[in-house]
Amino acid sequence: MKGRPGLPDGGSTLRMAYMAVGGILGDIGTSPLYVMAIVFSRIKANRDNIMGILSLITLSFLFLTLKYAYLALTLDNEGEGGTFALFALIKKQANTLREKGYNDRKISHLLMLASALSLLCGAFLLGDGIITPSISVLSAFEGVQVAYPHLTPWVIPMTVAVLVLLFSLQRRGTERMASLFSPVMILWFLAIAVLGWINILKAPWIIMALSPYYALHLLLREPITATFAVMGIVFLCITGGEAMYADMSHYSKSGIRLAWGFAAFSLLSNYFGQGAFLSITGQHQNILFALSHNQGKAAYFGILVLATMAAIIASQAIITGSYTTYKQAMELHHLPRLEVKMTSPMHPGQIYIGPVNWLMMTACLFTVLFFKSSAALGAAYGLAVTGAFIGNTINMGTCLYLRHYETPKGFAVFAPLILLFLAFDLAFFSSNLGKIPSGGWFPLLVCAFLIVTMVAWHKGSYLLYSQIPKEKRKNFCNRLEHAEMVALPGVSVYMVRDPERVPSALIIEAGQGVLRKTIVLVTVQTQNSPWGVTYEKRLLGHLANSQIELYEVMVDKGFMRSFVHIPHVLDSLDFPRDRRYVFGDWHVRVSLLPKRNILLRYFAFMYRVVPPLTGRFFIPRDRVFYIGGDVEISL
Repeated sequence: MKGRPGLPDGGSTLRMAYMAVGGILGDIGTSPLYVMAIVFSRIKANRDNIMGILSLITLSFLFLTLKYAYLALTLDNEGEGGTFALFALIKKQANTLREKGYNDRKISHLLMLASALSLLCGAFLLGDGIITPSISVLSAFEGVQVAYPHLTPWVIPMTVAVLVLLFSLQRRGTERMASLFSPVMILWFLAIAVLGWINILKAPWIIMALSPYYALHLLLREPITATFAVMGIVFLCITGGEAMYADMSHYSKSGIRLAWGFAAFSLLSNYFGQGAFLSITGQHQNILFALSHNQGKAAYFGILVLATMAAIIASQAIITGSYTTYKQAMELHHLPRLEVKMTSPMHPGQIYIGPVNWLMMTACLFTVLFFKSSAALGAAYGLAVTGAFIGNTINMGTCLYLRHYETPKGFAVFAPLILLFLAFDLAFFSSNLGKIPSGGWFPLLVCAFLIVTMVAWHKGSYLLYSQIPKEKRKNFCNRLEHAEMVALPGVSVYMVRDPERVPSALIIEAGQGVLRKTIVLVTVQTQNSPWGVTYEKRLLGHLANSQIELYEVMVDKGFMRSFVHIPHVLDSLDFPRDRRYVFGDWHVRVSLLPKRNILLRYFAFMYRVVPPLTGRFFIPRDRVFYIGGDVEISL
């Protein structure tokens, strides 16, 4: 019996869950490598503290499940998730309300707030995510120090080598990576769960830490400065959980939820097992490896190998999430346009962006070489993610509010949940503020750079577009239908992004009173099918008293095809070969005064160095012509 249309059947859900385990749960899956060790390097490993920390971890997992595995996955924008997809959904809902006649200021203010928060959240997640591969791989290699302390000097070189290899493999595609990684991660989760239960059975009273009583007892018993520091470290147990939402387009909702249920049980089992081991032995350094070493050398080596492989996989969630975040920001005109490569014929959401990949690799290598240990990285990790958690919670509340704008009682159901999430977010954010002097400044510095980049590109693009000639196609045809024009022999081809508008280069040429006898407007659109190219031409009309023919060519390509041979397409449609391919070329000039124009000078630099995407069309260089001019922009 087949599943209902639009919903995955059982087999598809299992397959997506299988891939999600390897594709998005690696980051949170390796948190047992360092969380408990860092916590109990700061506080005493007595029974009350152990029970309190395990209770806090349990509450954190419950918070993550409700927020990201439940509510966030219901707020998708045509199958995509993440901070920018959420903002795009908010924009759609606001526009729908305006079309219905709701034009009050409240909607405009909420939209402005959502826009600012989406920029902050995107920058926060990318900034803190740079540390994820570094801390995961480094903490895994530090496990060799338990049995082989003489190998300590090799930890950093091995970490660097693995990170370089990992980022080099990304171009093969996230589906292939997930298919390779999932078996390893499943073994990892099973292994740490078994290790956990072996130790839980030695101290079964540890299960009582599932009660929130012990978390409250810890928080109320200790000084607020101590509890804030502890909560900042405990938060590391759920960093990476936001990838469940950010990578929604890579895997199905039901698949992600099933995978998270399996992972959450395994992780909690191991955390409780570490707590039981700690209460018995008092060993608080490299607890997971000490726990496995206690079961014999075979168990130790098995966990060491699996931990190393799992740490490599942990980086995959943030890397794929970074591609998705960049693509969404690019579509909202917040970041420069870069070539997006589709990597799976089955799932169009699985992508690869080369420059993003290599910039992330460079940043990750810097963090390893600068901080040099997982403990030092732990002091820098988590602050920016907590900021993103707050922003996402507010935007989720905004989205639900606009969705139920006409029926306020519907929003009242979700309001208490949003307030609960916000309380958790604020508590975690406050507890992480103390990390700024010890390393939290680094992700904040990266965030600041990304925010400036997004603001500069968004503002600069808007100002540039506002000054470039533009006209609707229908108006253009009507205006030039009987215009006096010199018609030269040959064909002029213009690549068009918006089929409703005329390219600026054509407007400028028409203004000079000289056009070719045949004008072809080519629009390339990506379809939901993976392969194939179809195309058709249509005569739009005659210009200049029937001296000039204006054609439209629509090219539909599969999402797996990065390139389309436009000259071959035009040959197949019987256009003459005497062609020139015309593109707009604009030189951005920024006024030196006032000083605030430094932001636009940064935009002008990016606009100049970002490579054009015309290489995807196999257009001969000797046939390319650029028409444009200087455009001066100023704030």
